[in-house]
Amino acid sequence: MRKTVFVIAVVLGFCLAVGGNVSAKQITLTFTAGSAGGGWYAIAGGIAPIIQEYDPELVVKVVPGGGVQNPALISEGKMEMGFGLPFMNAAAYQGVNPFEKPLKNLRALVGGMVMNYFHLYVGEDVPISSMDEAFGQKKKLRLAVTQPGSSDVWVFERILESYKTSIKDLEKQGFQFARGNYAFQANQFKDKNADGVFTFLSLPGAAVIEASVGRNLKLIDFSDTALKYLDQYGIVAADIPAGTYPKAVNNNKAIKTAGAGSVITVSAEMSDDIAYRITKAFNESLAKVRKVHAALEPYTVEQGITGCGVPLHPGAIKYYKEKGILK
Repeated sequence: MRKTVFVIAVVLGFCLAVGGNVSAKQITLTFTAGSAGGGWYAIAGGIAPIIQEYDPELVVKVVPGGGVQNPALISEGKMEMGFGLPFMNAAAYQGVNPFEKPLKNLRALVGGMVMNYFHLYVGEDVPISSMDEAFGQKKKLRLAVTQPGSSDVWVFERILESYKTSIKDLEKQGFQFARGNYAFQANQFKDKNADGVFTFLSLPGAAVIEASVGRNLKLIDFSDTALKYLDQYGIVAADIPAGTYPKAVNNNKAIKTAGAGSVITVSAEMSDDIAYRITKAFNESLAKVRKVHAALEPYTVEQGITGCGVPLHPGAIKYYKEKGILK
């Protein structure tokens, strides 16, 4: 009798163990962020454990990526989710350069967060005070920018289009372009190998602060010509507030520029259930999310449906309807 009871107990224990494992089955999601050491990579690394803490079945692994390559990686099913920029998402969705074909299966879960701002600055001694002078009148400049194919350069090329010119055209006019990461740009500026820098950063940009050490810089306002042209890509007019860069010579005034937020992007092939759970886990954990990075502090659930560049995923729509943000 005791042997029978023991066997039954073992069998029941085995069944319960198997059943427990089934109910606690984990789903691994790969999150393509930005380059290692950059803001996106750090932010994604902070968000991933918060999502899993809220929903233990969702395991999020963060890998390096970038604003240009992420849409294609997600669309092709190589990554389950990733950070996107609204203007690059829109370009991918529409099949606009640098994307060869429309990526119509891209969807968004959370938009309107981690606002980044375009910066154009030159040395105090450089005789340029406006975009019109630089790109309209084509006064020669040595500019440090990021590598070809980056989202920063993509926007820079659109600005030049607004002035009916291009990088190749400016090079023929005597412009010089030094290409590298943010640290490289700052060093080129400090060493006076570059007259100025065009870059895309959250506020305050560490690379801009670094560039201002040992060399006075002045921030250049974006022109109405450029802002009007950029608007079609979901790149909105914004201000760099006065006081953001204490060592800038024009730090006492707000600088007119353009900005764009970040989007958690997925594929339409993601199930409605998983998309809903990710969206909910992120938005229901805002007290923790805001502590990940200062750029996340202003985010509210209402902003989640804004600045996406692609349609919301049905799973995300379900969540925002539950919250009364969508009807």
